[in-house]
Amino acid sequence: MMDIERYPSTGADQLWRAHAADLMRFATVLVGPVDAHDIAVEAFLRAAPIVDGETVTNPRAYLMRAVANHANDLRRSRERRWRRDLAAVGPASTVGPDTFLDVRRAVSSLSLAQRTVIYFVYWEDLSERDIATLLQVAPGTVRRHLVRARAHLRKALT
Repeated sequence: MMDIERYPSTGADQLWRAHAADLMRFATVLVGPVDAHDIAVEAFLRAAPIVDGETVTNPRAYLMRAVANHANDLRRSRERRWRRDLAAVGPASTVGPDTFLDVRRAVSSLSLAQRTVIYFVYWEDLSERDIATLLQVAPGTVRRHLVRARAHLRKALT
């Protein structure tokens, strides 16, 4: 068995230890628990050299944006695959899903920006101003995404 303590910790190791839990939670909200680890790790591996090079003023925000971007890439890829598969299968009968599936589907139908804001408001309990700072956008942008997300969820779930 290898003695890990003999190997010095690198900047990337320290960066991962500092932000892994947040990145995993965020990825879980964006893509679900099955893909969250892959998304968080792959995004981190792409972004860590840039963040570790100390050219980034807010590493947490940069890493969160990397996770969001990677989640968006996965979503677009799956949408293309789903459209191809649906076209091959043809129309299917609809079955009334239970409430959990309704909510999951409604949240999944939000844009990535809307899901991101919903996550930070309801899971991380952040204010609109804090979210704007974290995502490096204007507070009005956060407010707009939040209002639209809530309206969409209200309509989808009633």
